Parts: sequence; structure tokens; C-alpha cells
Amino acid sequence: MASPDTVRLSTAAAMTLGFQRGKFYRNAKLGCINLLMEYDHGCRANCLYCGQASGVAEGPECKSLIRVAWPSYPLTKVIAATRKAAERDPFIQRVCVSALTSPEAPKDLVRIVQAVKAGTGLRVSTLITPTVFTREDMACIRAAGAENITVAVDAATVELFDALRGSVTGGLHRWARYMEGIADAVSVMGNGARAVGVHLIIGLGESEEEAVRFIQGCYDRGARVHLFSFYPEKKAALQNRSQPPISQYRRIQLARHLIDRGLSRFDAMRFEGGRLTAFGLPQEEVLAILRGGTPFMTTGCSGCNRPYANETPSQALEGKLRNYPFAPNPQDIGMIESQIVERVME
Repeated sequence: MASPDTVRLSTAAAMTLGFQRGKFYRNAKLGCINLLMEYDHGCRANCLYCGQASGVAEGPECKSLIRVAWPSYPLTKVIAATRKAAERDPFIQRVCVSALTSPEAPKDLVRIVQAVKAGTGLRVSTLITPTVFTREDMACIRAAGAENITVAVDAATVELFDALRGSVTGGLHRWARYMEGIADAVSVMGNGARAVGVHLIIGLGESEEEAVRFIQGCYDRGARVHLFSFYPEKKAALQNRSQPPISQYRRIQLARHLIDRGLSRFDAMRFEGGRLTAFGLPQEEVLAILRGGTPFMTTGCSGCNRPYANETPSQALEGKLRNYPFAPNPQDIGMIESQIVERVME
């Protein structure tokens, strides 16, 4: 089995399309059908936090990625099921196709995007690695019908990037090429057009100051940041690393939101020992934004809400829902406020 003939679906997508049985906690719905390319040789990269890493995967099977299994299905079957599901439920707005690090990926991704766009009529996003995707490849992706290109940088600093997915690991990725890749995507998709995304994982060893500096840098380049909270993958090199404290994640979520909306900037915020202590706005304004709940909802392309990709449902039940896949209710807001307060409202 290999792309473009077959693709893998997230467990949430498989449930939404009726391929697997299951329910979402609090009746959450999935707004974006996530597809992952696959090859017999697996992924060529060796990112130490990923269950797909070439050093630990032991074959092409996707045993775990973003906390769950990704079963394989024929692309034609996925497209037909997606079209029917979207006709039944308009909450499904988008399909996202994620590429592996493989020399075949650029041409195969274009074929998948074309087929998905023609077969579903939905918006299509792509998640690519600049290691194997050139600017010309990105232009082909846009011409095929994709409305978004996202680059998963994941690490906030060059040192962490090299240590976790670059030269130190024997991996293929290089920070300089990823920064060039963001610029390439912006030049193809448009500066500030909200059509270029950058994935950032919080909890890989960065300080809050380093994370917010990286976020600001992405916006200055014309790209938006999509936040993830680290969750240890089984058998990955970082399987024993703990998740970041939820208070840390909440502060960075709020900082990203303020930068995203043009309400504050990194250089207006204050940090002590790398920890965020002030957002650069009066306390009453920060509290009003916090209590609106939006900063703590899943960030990504429109329609992408990734239910429970950063935590287990049992953690969500305990009030540890990192990215809300729906609007937080008043009880959620109270929990969030108690998690974030700690001298950061001035």
C-alpha cells in the first residue's frame, strides 16, 4: 500500500467517516478530515518525538502519531466517504493532506490534492516538509487546488531543532531550509493572506520567551502559527518526557492569540527568567480576552479543530483540555483562568 493510491486517516477522521465506531467526549465534532501519506519505506526523517521516526518506526506502519493510530484506506473510498459525510454535516469544512519526508511526496501530494478537491469540493490544506518540497513544488500544490500550505517546524529554536530532528539525530531536516521554506510558501500563497501556517509544539525544551519570540518571527514573515502541546508518543525517543505544565501552555496560547490579532507583540511583553509575566496590555483587557475563550481553542486552518489530539479524554475530563475543539463554556473559562493567572495579567 502506498500513496497516492492509499492514505492513512486519523482515528477521529475514521470515526467521522464511519470507518470506525466511537464517540467524541462532550459531543465534539471534527471539522477537518486529516489524511496522511504513506510509503512502503515509511518516513525518511528521524524526529525524536515522532512515532513515525525512521529510527524507531520499524517499518511503514503508522503505530502512533499525535497519540492515535492512523489506519490505511484507499483514497477513492476516503474521498467518497468524505463527500457523503460533508453533505450530511456542514461542520466538515476541510481536508488536510500531510506529506511524509520522501522523494516521491511532492508529485504524489499534488495528485492527492487534485483528487480530493475534485471529489469533495471542500477546502484543501497541505502539511509539507521543505526538506523535499521546493518553491516550485509549492506552486504546483496551489495550482492543484490547495488553499493552505503549512510547514511543521515544531521546535522554537535552531538548537532544539537540530537536537530533535536535524543533524544531531542523523535526520534530514535543517533549520535554514525550513526558514527558507516558510518564505517560499509565503511567496507562493501570499504574504499575510492567512494561507501559510507554521506548526509549533510547546514542551520540547524551549522557554516561554523563546516560544513567543519564534511566534512573532513567523507572523513577521507573513505566516500564522498553529499551536500543539507536546504529548509523548509510545516508542519514540522522547516517550518519557512529560507534557509541559498547562499554565505554561495557556500563557503561550494567549500570547499567540494577541500576536495573531495584532493586539500585542513580543517586544511589548515581559519575561522573567524566560517565563512570560506580562502581555503588554492592561489587565482588564487581558481578562476580557481570556474570558472570551477564543485564545484556547484549536488553532489551524479554518475548520481544523483536531479533537483531543493533545490530551486523552480522561485528561479533558479533569479540566486539562489543551486545545478546545469547541467554544469553552463558563465552567471551562473559570478553569482556564485559574490555570493562567500567576502574575501575568499586568
